Amino acid sequence: MKSVCEWNKYGLMALLLAVNAAFFALMAWALPIRFEENDDVMMCMIANGLYSGSPDAHLVYINALYGQVLAWLYTWTRAVEWYTLSFAVLHVIAMSIIDYVVLRERHSGYVKAIWLTFLYIMWVRIILSFQFTTTAGLVCLAGVLLLQREGWRNMLGGCTLIFVASLIRFHSAALVGLLMAPIIVFQWKLQWRKYVPVLVLLALVVGARWANGQYYKSEEWQHYKEYNAIRAKLNDNPNAHAEVVYNNLPNGVMRQDYNLLLRFMPDPEIMNLEQLKAINRFVKDVPLSQKLLNVERLRKYALVLMTLLLFMLLVDLSEPTKKMHLFMVGYLLFVVGLLVLVSLDGFVKNRVFLCFMVPIVMAFYQLLPEQVGRKRLITMGCLTAILSVVYIVQTTKVRNDDYYQRTVVWNAFQLPLIKTLPPDSRLATAGAWFGIQFIDPFHIKDFNTRKFALGWFTYIPFNKDICESYVDLMQDNMYIFVRADYQDATSMINSIRQQMAVHYGIPTHIELYRRNGAYAIVQLRRTEDWTMMEDIYIPSDMERYENRKAKKYRRKR
Repeated sequence: MKSVCEWNKYGLMALLLAVNAAFFALMAWALPIRFEENDDVMMCMIANGLYSGSPDAHLVYINALYGQVLAWLYTWTRAVEWYTLSFAVLHVIAMSIIDYVVLRERHSGYVKAIWLTFLYIMWVRIILSFQFTTTAGLVCLAGVLLLQREGWRNMLGGCTLIFVASLIRFHSAALVGLLMAPIIVFQWKLQWRKYVPVLVLLALVVGARWANGQYYKSEEWQHYKEYNAIRAKLNDNPNAHAEVVYNNLPNGVMRQDYNLLLRFMPDPEIMNLEQLKAINRFVKDVPLSQKLLNVERLRKYALVLMTLLLFMLLVDLSEPTKKMHLFMVGYLLFVVGLLVLVSLDGFVKNRVFLCFMVPIVMAFYQLLPEQVGRKRLITMGCLTAILSVVYIVQTTKVRNDDYYQRTVVWNAFQLPLIKTLPPDSRLATAGAWFGIQFIDPFHIKDFNTRKFALGWFTYIPFNKDICESYVDLMQDNMYIFVRADYQDATSMINSIRQQMAVHYGIPTHIELYRRNGAYAIVQLRRTEDWTMMEDIYIPSDMERYENRKAKKYRRKR
């Protein structure tokens, strides 16, 4: 029997595409698949026209060139959820290429089996929490691996995949590209002709970024993009919670206003662009000594990072040359420095860490010599087993939680409540209680209630004349989804009521629309009775922190 290396490359690729398409379909049905957070759901609703009124390319985080293709497809037919399907197709193509590269390398069958097992375990984890960030990372990795192979077809295919990845999530593609760049330079050395396609690719990526900026060149979109960029820096930055920031809030902004911003429910009138700019200046000025404390948050990845370090040592010892020693030390410093740099001013979320870890593991595979000794092969298997067990446990935990949240919470309590809303209603959420991410990602267009959002939708032109301050939350067709104990003093809705009273002098009461055993849909209504505001109690930051600790402790028990 011929070895995999000698198989017809087109036949092998066709087989891998068929197998991976079947595998993806099976996992999507068995897990079942869902978007990790509501970001993808909301972008899908813009693309398919459910949020914006008609198919639109302004997907905010995804390049408008990609969005334009989706909008055209939705205009052609809405029978297919093109947003989700396009990601699914890219997943299958990317994973098939990664498999192809692994199988065509001149390593032993044992090494290939170890790596493929790990890759499929990671793919299941990524499929379970479907997301545009990890999709871009996977596609970019496949593109880089293809680019490293000989032949103009591989070069063209690799550049195309990297370009598409940069359209889906530029920062994710850039991260994968940075992690793989030292490997490319190490292998290509000074063969300058090989770098020419890379330079052309970079020019195309820059051009696509410019084109995306042109798509948002209207005054309204420019204002929104600037606002959202600063808002993201605050929401995704642990330094935004520093006491020095709270102590220097601009005039007209209360601590409670700022807390609501950090909880993705800002008042557009109060937390405007100028206020965010002023706050962001103090966030930037947080001392480096305090920012370094954020690195401690990486402890949740400690086992994985330690395993990667041992992997790096194993690769280094497998080819004990001075050149390899110097490269591995440099690569270690580069990787650690990149991880620390990201954590100084941001939260290293799981999806970002996946885009960080998988390329590094693939880089190790490429650096391994063709022949690996028995002892090192066993060590390699043990290290891969540790990573695999970590992510099998994580996948199982998330899947079980998803199964409960979707089956019990979404289907039994949330969805029936939503179906009672009038056809012209707008649904807002105070907090993260409404699990819109549990909609079947292949049937988001079937969600017949217009979801209304603030958070990263604050100031988006789609919301113009709909919600320009908290006062607009009192519109007749605006409904708010909350927990059943909505009158509990710790509810976010009371924070909103308090700020409406402080800034606009409007006392409000909560009017119940529908309620079941777990959730409620309410409306805010103006009242002239100020005694309705006496029951409002807003917990302090410390009380909320203690409550979160207590909840975590109860869950662990």
